[in-house]
Amino acid sequence: MTRIAWVTDSTSCISPEEARQLGVHVIPVSIIMNEIIYKDGEDITPDEFYKMLDECTDLPKTSQPTPGEFSDFYEVLKHNYDCAIAIHVSEKFSGTINGSRLGAEAADFPVHIVDSKIVSESMRQLLLKGKQLEAEGLQPEQIAESLRETANRVKGFVCIGSLEQLRRGGRLSGASFLVGNLLQIKPILTFDNGSLVPFEKVRTLKKAEARVLELFEEAAERSTAEGVSVIYSGSSEKAETWVRYLREKYPKITINLGKLSPAIGVHVGAGTLGILWYQGV
Repeated sequence: MTRIAWVTDSTSCISPEEARQLGVHVIPVSIIMNEIIYKDGEDITPDEFYKMLDECTDLPKTSQPTPGEFSDFYEVLKHNYDCAIAIHVSEKFSGTINGSRLGAEAADFPVHIVDSKIVSESMRQLLLKGKQLEAEGLQPEQIAESLRETANRVKGFVCIGSLEQLRRGGRLSGASFLVGNLLQIKPILTFDNGSLVPFEKVRTLKKAEARVLELFEEAAERSTAEGVSVIYSGSSEKAETWVRYLREKYPKITINLGKLSPAIGVHVGAGTLGILWYQGV
């Protein structure tokens, strides 16, 4: 039987404890705050990050694992595994996938790379599906291809909590930020082939959040939804309310709760809330 190493990066927000339970190897993204480098999920937790973010005067930055780091990572794995399946953050968000690919080549270790085309809990859902396919006896190539097909069906809508963080990161112009604050405009973003793109602008946060729920409900009525995740950054209170509401309304659908890792929170700030899922075929 082929010994498969399951690999992901820290944008999946899988904790070290859960990684051990699932048998998953997580390579961390680096967070640079106040000139200090933190390994996402190892040196800093999401709760610690969002508390520090409020007090951070300079814009935090992220740094993806280098090909050299990936090479060292895979050199260790190759002693105990025949190959790896690596599920990474969307290639449109980060160059992590390319670093993983180059590192695998340098280590001369066969790695089947899957672009999740998403972030957070949805990456964990892909991992769980892959491990189930492994238990059913599928070969690594078949598993990776199935996961890529699933990733192509990813859907999601996100209400950004911090226009300020988008502005500081250069993803929102100063004029748009000013108008957005004055008119209380909240952008709703959606996922399109691995990219996070504008979908609608809604007045007030309350209306924007209600609209995200409405968009999911419309999609759930048209087709089946699997791997549904309510994602959030900062406080979990509102996300937990959404999970309870959706579980009651859709008792036949598994609704998961997922944090956004610090590596994503750098760009969207605290207060971001959204729903991600894989549309049924």
